[in-house]
Amino acid sequence: MTDSELQTFVGKPIRATLADGRVIAGTLHADDSHGHGHMHYAIVSDGIAKGSPDVSEVLHGASSVVTVEDASDDPAAVE
Repeated sequence: MTDSELQTFVGKPIRATLADGRVIAGTLHADDSHGHGHMHYAIVSDGIAKGSPDVSEVLHGASSVVTVEDASDDPAAVE
């Protein structure tokens, strides 16, 4: 995917298929403050056990994402 395609999902719960075949659900965050040519994205979801810290997967650029879909109806994807 491209940054412009992924930008429409920033701040929203998503389900993403990554280039390595993993499927991850959570809220998409973006950060471009690092200044080295690509956006950083993080997919953040609640921890597995009640009270455990949030889990996040950092992605270096939109090309790490193959597909993304709205997951606002999936409680597991809502941060």
